[in-house]
Amino acid sequence: MTKKYRKNQFVKVKVTGIQPYGAFVRTPDNQEGLIHISEVMNDYVHDVNQYLTKGQTVKAKIISIGASGKLNLTLKENEYFKNEEKKRDKRSIIEQIKESEEYGFETLRQKMPQWIQEAKMRMYDK
Repeated sequence: MTKKYRKNQFVKVKVTGIQPYGAFVRTPDNQEGLIHISEVMNDYVHDVNQYLTKGQTVKAKIISIGASGKLNLTLKENEYFKNEEKKRDKRSIIEQIKESEEYGFETLRQKMPQWIQEAKMRMYDK
């Protein structure tokens, strides 16, 4: 007998598989669901494997229930994943450069004033 679930309910689910588009999960009473890659964080997620692993148990919020009873879930309101997102927002300048910038002395000379200003703003935010 499966439990009745409702929209906006928080449930603990176990990751049973990971695909490029999201993670398949199962509730303790074997109800299946999916956490789509867009529902892991508000920020862009390139690889679900960076945040979830097979066998991991997480607390997720039900955003909808399909006609067949499959759960569509989100982690965006999970405190752990919210904190991970905040950490990503406070990345170092070097990490940002590695992700998005081309290397070279001329590029560094052009970008340095912007990086200094961003660093000063972050110092005052603390």
